[in-house]
Amino acid sequence: MREDHPVDRLVVALAGDPTAPIVDMMLASAQRLADRRTWVISAPRFLDRSDDSGARWVGFGLQIYTALPPWGDEIDPQVDSAHLEEVKELVAEICRLSDEGGVSFQLEYANEFIGMVEAGRMDSGIAETLIGEWERAINRAKNSG
Repeated sequence: MREDHPVDRLVVALAGDPTAPIVDMMLASAQRLADRRTWVISAPRFLDRSDDSGARWVGFGLQIYTALPPWGDEIDPQVDSAHLEEVKELVAEICRLSDEGGVSFQLEYANEFIGMVEAGRMDSGIAETLIGEWERAINRAKNSG
């Protein structure tokens, strides 16, 4: 990868008010994810933010080398595949958190809303649009190369 290749961020935000038990579960998940593998850029970080009105939100942030135009042709296919696996691992973890904690999460990639995880299940925006399209793009690249 080129040193100046742009980085986007996948942000997972808890929908609703963060309770202490949910925050504790999320902190433990962030540590589990960090320990589970070697991440391309860095492990997902736990995010704890407040806006100007004092409203608090928590979530995770994962940095990803962009494959959005015009950079898609320049991303190393192995890096692209590794990022997809990282995203799938993070989504699986938030599905588990959603199911066990009875909470919902929303996902944004490159500041665009992608979808929701509710009752432990990802919606079609995540399953088909984000992950499915990404898998199809990788498979097309493999088959044409």
